[in-house]
Amino acid sequence: MSIFVGKRASFRFLWFGQMFANLGDILYVVCLIKLIFDATGSVTYMSLVPFFTTISALISGILAPLVINKYKLKSILVYSQSSKTLLLFVLCLFALHFESDGLFWIYVLICFISFLDGWASPARNALVPSMVEESKLVQINSILSISDQIIQLIAWPFGSILLVAMGAGKILWLTFSLYLLATVSMWLIKHVANHQTMEEQTRMESLKEGWRIIWHSKQLRTISFMNILETFANGVWIAAILFVFVAEALNKGEGWWGFINGSFFAGMLFGGLLIYRFSVLIEKNLGKTILWSTFCLISITFLFGTTSIPWFALLVSFIFGMPQMARDVAETTIIQRSAKEQLLAKVYSARGTLIFAAFGISSLVMGWITETFGVRIPFLVATGLFLCSFTVALMGRKYLFLHVGENID
Repeated sequence: MSIFVGKRASFRFLWFGQMFANLGDILYVVCLIKLIFDATGSVTYMSLVPFFTTISALISGILAPLVINKYKLKSILVYSQSSKTLLLFVLCLFALHFESDGLFWIYVLICFISFLDGWASPARNALVPSMVEESKLVQINSILSISDQIIQLIAWPFGSILLVAMGAGKILWLTFSLYLLATVSMWLIKHVANHQTMEEQTRMESLKEGWRIIWHSKQLRTISFMNILETFANGVWIAAILFVFVAEALNKGEGWWGFINGSFFAGMLFGGLLIYRFSVLIEKNLGKTILWSTFCLISITFLFGTTSIPWFALLVSFIFGMPQMARDVAETTIIQRSAKEQLLAKVYSARGTLIFAAFGISSLVMGWITETFGVRIPFLVATGLFLCSFTVALMGRKYLFLHVGENID
């Protein structure tokens, strides 16, 4: 394909490595939840898995600039993924004789694995622009997003089927194999982004650099304010709230819960295909794509939260995925053009920290609102947050519409 010119082999290794790692991550979570539930029978202990995952990734994102300053991005990817593979191997051995009194060590391993992910994600995202032509970034980002959605669509049902057929222990070994393939793929990347020669920096200066870039770029600052509001709004889509919504608002069972989730990811996948098809048009209108996608999310969230018709909720969840995908790809493309490789990784680590913190708080707040005021109210709150995000976009539209090279004030 023409979009893979120049450094296409390295990009493909990064792409495939990411797919192997993403598939492994989902199967790993499926196994852990099953193992913990079998050992304890407690939903609370199960819910600690995403909690520790989020907290560890948050801490890792804060400290990531120190690692980014010291090592090349490819090295961070390889060492992070190989360390995750080693830790998962330990977890596989531990799972052979797992009992509830060993729960502490399971959580310790979860924290370490998630912590390593916080280094790999900004490095991986920062490498992409150096491997492809700038004019093809929208296409490439849509391809990566499509791949992620395909993995999401197949991994959860596939993991559930395997769980019944093979058991959690054997799936953990399968996950180990996927992690091993991801490590090899990362190692085979030949093109390495130039490691920028940094001026002598104190640790504090290094930690602040990504935040400084975001703050001094009115374009990135506008997008970041929007991200915080939208991440708070997206807390309404966590599995626990959707489960209650399906049961109480739609009067349907667990099957419809799965249909709603699947419909959302299918909409994301379809949206990715549309973006790829019209990438040239979106390339010229990144700011407008963000603005109007956010406007669409206001209406869609309101319609979903107020309906009692199951098939309409299914349709709305499918439609929701399309503007969500369009906005994500446009934002990613703008961010990737905001700085060069090593500095870009720091921007991503700062942005990731913001999003992890906002989502962690949102999950707790939206859960409390659901329990206190009923399941429809969180969707109205989310509608209001998307409206605030659209207002920020409208007020800062002249910054969103800036071209490359104009984004730093």
